[in-house]
Amino acid sequence: MVTIPVTLNDSNQRFDRFLRKRLPLRTLSDIYRMIRTGFARVNGKRVKENYRLQEGDSLELRMAETELATGKDDNLESLAGLSKTEFFRRNLKIVFEDESLIACNKPPRLVVHSGTGHDGNATLIDLVKSYMLAKDKKDPDADPVLVHRLDRDTSGIILVAKNKAVVRELHTLLRDHELTKKYLAVCHGAPPQQQGFVETDLIKTLERNEGTKMRVGEKGLYSKTEYVVVWRGNNLCKLELTLVTGRTHQIRVHMAHIGCPVVGDIRYGDPDRDAAVFKRSGVVKRLYLHAGMISFINPKDGRRLTLTVPEPEEFDFIMNPAAG
Repeated sequence: MVTIPVTLNDSNQRFDRFLRKRLPLRTLSDIYRMIRTGFARVNGKRVKENYRLQEGDSLELRMAETELATGKDDNLESLAGLSKTEFFRRNLKIVFEDESLIACNKPPRLVVHSGTGHDGNATLIDLVKSYMLAKDKKDPDADPVLVHRLDRDTSGIILVAKNKAVVRELHTLLRDHELTKKYLAVCHGAPPQQQGFVETDLIKTLERNEGTKMRVGEKGLYSKTEYVVVWRGNNLCKLELTLVTGRTHQIRVHMAHIGCPVVGDIRYGDPDRDAAVFKRSGVVKRLYLHAGMISFINPKDGRRLTLTVPEPEEFDFIMNPAAG
């Protein structure tokens, strides 16, 4: 049980909005559920979400005190406490770990690091650092670094090095095209061939309302994606995609370029076709792009390491919802 006194600065705020500020690791639906079920009370009583707080009120929350620590600051106690939260348990899925690396199965809508697109919640790097601090008893040298990136809305396997020396070795593999990454995507329509590749130059632009955006154009950076159609039906197709190069938003731009945008892609996709698909009962609304496999030479022992994570169940369901 956590008790929070309401001060003059907090008075006259709606109860739900106050909780959103103090509990950034909780979803809005979580907060409403807490209020509705009495896990969040004012002066020992259940109140509505629109209750206006008054100076001197006492809030009682049935939750771990560590959830009040958002992971935004860098102090070790706050990050270590993050490992005790529901947000941590829901979002950090470790599929491999050794002395040098941690591989995670990232859920959609989790930002990998602070910066553009960061919504204020803890990032994947915050979660990994919290895990390392809790495991190694608050070792101040814990310094996880992303080896590569996944977009916020893309799910799947992502590598985090435990120190910068390991990252340098793996970046060399990336530069020399010795690190293989395969993705699954559900797209509208279908490519003209059962298998093939998309090869274009990509130019990075900065849109006022959309941030960084890529487009096909001359004098850009060379990019290439290989694809294989593994299933098609209901005006959709499922593709296995291999990155030959690794440009920003490469798969999403390439699929849109050939007329097969990824389902749920709000930046490069087709909103009308998305709306028609998401009308179907039970279809999960998300970006249907998943990093399923990564293969590379592990710097620790010089052996090839191939890691896979399962395809999300919604990828099969969206292709044939009647069978779900």
